[in-house]
Amino acid sequence: MSSAAHSTHARSFLQKRLALMYRVGFALCVAFLLGVVVVRGLIGGTILTELRSPSRWFHILTTMVTGGCWLVLRAKPLRLRTLETIDAAGLLVLSVLLHFNGALFPIRTVAVFNLALTTGVAAVLRAVVVPSTASRTLTLGAIAGASALIVFFLSALHPAWPVRQSGPADWPLPFQLISLVLWLGTLLATATLASRVIFGLRREVSEARKLGQYTLGAKIGEGGMGIVYRATHGMLRRETALKLLPPDRIDAQSVRRFEREVVATARLRHPNTVAIFDYGRTPEGVFYYAMEYLDGLTIDELIEHEGPLPPGRVIWLLSQVCASLDEAHALGLVHRDIKPANIMVIGHTAAYDHVKVLDFGLVKTVTNVQASSLSRADELTGTPLYMAPELISEPDGAGPASDLYAVAAVGYYMLAGQHVFDGSSVIEVCADHLHTPPVPVHERLGRPVPADLEAIIMQGLAKAPGDRPASAAAFRDALARCDVAPWTQRDARSWWEEHGDAFEPRTNADTDLASARTIEVKRNSAV
Repeated sequence: MSSAAHSTHARSFLQKRLALMYRVGFALCVAFLLGVVVVRGLIGGTILTELRSPSRWFHILTTMVTGGCWLVLRAKPLRLRTLETIDAAGLLVLSVLLHFNGALFPIRTVAVFNLALTTGVAAVLRAVVVPSTASRTLTLGAIAGASALIVFFLSALHPAWPVRQSGPADWPLPFQLISLVLWLGTLLATATLASRVIFGLRREVSEARKLGQYTLGAKIGEGGMGIVYRATHGMLRRETALKLLPPDRIDAQSVRRFEREVVATARLRHPNTVAIFDYGRTPEGVFYYAMEYLDGLTIDELIEHEGPLPPGRVIWLLSQVCASLDEAHALGLVHRDIKPANIMVIGHTAAYDHVKVLDFGLVKTVTNVQASSLSRADELTGTPLYMAPELISEPDGAGPASDLYAVAAVGYYMLAGQHVFDGSSVIEVCADHLHTPPVPVHERLGRPVPADLEAIIMQGLAKAPGDRPASAAAFRDALARCDVAPWTQRDARSWWEEHGDAFEPRTNADTDLASARTIEVKRNSAV
């Protein structure tokens, strides 16, 4: 994580934790005050009498301070220095108020324990909730402890201290002082230890989220071939998506597929193809590669949110997919897993509705197609809902036309909001791809669609590869000739400004750190 990003994260986290501490403190003060009032009523006193007690005045002031700090911390982001000031000054002010609240108890021995107890509660609560080094906790705790001793002396020496300054069970003043010092020391040592342990654990977790020069963020996703994390390059300060192949998933076939994905994608330079930045393997055996981080949504998510898309938008998105595949096919690469989840739509000021084609993990060269059609999990290579017939019947038959069939199936899905075939099982879906003519889009949708656009989609879904568009470029040209109202950047911008905030960041809070530690990266020379 870059220093700026780290600083922002640290500030935000500190503010949240300080707000939590003051919220808990406010709740405890209110609950304690209500409890005291109830007890006073049960033993025959009155609420008014209790509220007239000087001790209660300080209690009420403490409640107001904790509540006020909580509201301030909730209101807006504050500077780090301001937060540190609230942390230190707030603890000192609250300690003084709590100490006077405790010291004003009529029986001096009880007052001593009140002083120790209030100091300990404040110090331990802060140590548990607020991220802090042990030295800072010890320093602030020592200041709070010193205020307790000062208040003790002031209350013991001042003639205005409550009438009953001592009772039959009271200890001599020196013993009370020694007792107070011992209790304060024990409680402050406990708070310091808590800060050291908790701060150390947080630092270990932070270090565990580093993979060489990359600092891992939240998990974006996970599949059969690896885990993808949001990450930041430490020196370049560039956000990336880091895909890991953990040691427990490594065998010869998975490593070949992982490396094939990296090498194939790294050869591609088209702006509609995800870019690869780095590739390597750690001494612990974790293969990884870094690609550009894309803040957008997949076609799946777009259709789930919008339903069927306007024809102009379908053409705009499909044309970009075809442009990406045109470069891949020219280099002899077949994607073989084009599907909505592997097509990302980006919305930003440079180009709204910009498409990125992802996941070349199943890519194969036209001249060296492997004989097996089964993946490591003994499943058909690809996604059945978008699989060309020849990939089902002839594993060696993968070619550019296979990708175009999948593009047409994705286009059908965007136009109709439904898949070409929705069988109850994989076998049924595959059988439909092999033998069943697809229902025209307008019949499936229940309303007219542009005839020329429907025609090119249906041509792409032809059973025979030779009946489909001749190439990705030809498919794109045919889309461009459709007589459809265009989807413009103005349209795209309006859509993203209206709907963009509805999509949450692509993260998963349950990040698995088992295989990600601070380790030396051994570069792989393959890329």
